[in-house]
Amino acid sequence: MTALDETAAWERLRAIRSEVDAEAAGLVRGDGGLRWRQEVSPEVRILTDRYLPLCLAGPRLAVAQLGQSLDGFIATRTGDADYVTGEEDRAHLHHLRALVDAVVVGAGTAVADDPQLTVRACTGTNPVRVVLDPHGRVPSQRRVFIDGSAPTLWVVAADSGRGGENGSVGVDGSGRHRGLGAHVDVLTLPDRAAFEPRSLLDALARRGLGRVLIEGGGVTVSRFLHQRALDRLYVTVAPVLLGDGVPGLRFAGTSVMRDALRPPMRRAHLGEDTLFEIDLRTSQPGEPLPHEHGETGQARREGEHSVDHGDGQPLGRAQAGGAEGPCGDALPGAPAADVQRQHHGEQRQHHQGQQLGQRST
Repeated sequence: MTALDETAAWERLRAIRSEVDAEAAGLVRGDGGLRWRQEVSPEVRILTDRYLPLCLAGPRLAVAQLGQSLDGFIATRTGDADYVTGEEDRAHLHHLRALVDAVVVGAGTAVADDPQLTVRACTGTNPVRVVLDPHGRVPSQRRVFIDGSAPTLWVVAADSGRGGENGSVGVDGSGRHRGLGAHVDVLTLPDRAAFEPRSLLDALARRGLGRVLIEGGGVTVSRFLHQRALDRLYVTVAPVLLGDGVPGLRFAGTSVMRDALRPPMRRAHLGEDTLFEIDLRTSQPGEPLPHEHGETGQARREGEHSVDHGDGQPLGRAQAGGAEGPCGDALPGAPAADVQRQHHGEQRQHHQGQQLGQRST
């Protein structure tokens, strides 16, 4: 039987939404989880391990992604983010976009980056682009509003000055939004409370957008994390120091280490960068985040589907103290279960002076 290559495997993976789909795609359940029936390359094993759990996560899924420097910044103090992380991380981001119904950015990201938010580094359908703009400050000339490459939802507040009596933005006699492309719809929310992360996710789900990627910026991702509205968080760290700049994750933290969030996580190399994949679906050690109710951490959606390809493991819970063993295995008391996957014979080359980075594009 011919070995399954990476391109063919991705085409099968992105069509999977259930175990029935997985079986039809050529995956079978073994002792360690789902695995391909036929021989596969190391690249396919990595691809499957990284994205199959998202494929099987069900109709409601909220994930977020950030790329940052070693010292926790997503851009310089002038807002320059070209680029914080490298090409491998941007490819990862585009794979995430291809697996969701909608990609969400805040107004700051829409203004600063003028992103396309489309799938270009891999095959896949462009998600609906959602711009959260409670104050109505994003100029209507931004690409998401005029390029027509994907459906776009502009979410504004009723008191933003953008909403009309019929909940639209500048509707002309033909019913179209003046100054906006035909691909743009406007959702006017009644008040600021409707912009709370869980309320927003529910509003999107009512429009058939149940699988959502929160892409940026740091403020928006931090809000969703703080309110425990995320199932998974991907943080890619580049080997660069900025000193100061636009921060990544920021929320009201704990005063003592024992109450810090210690979610299950694993990590992998993306070129020169390090990807941290953080599972936020299970309850965490320590007290709830400030202003949280007990039930907010319990709305965990679909169950975990483990993937067995012979060199991986499910996400492991982080623990305080300890150290890592060889090959990234977590020793008793290790900070996290560390999954590092490298190709046999892979040599990582360090490029002096190379500008690494990531922004929403």
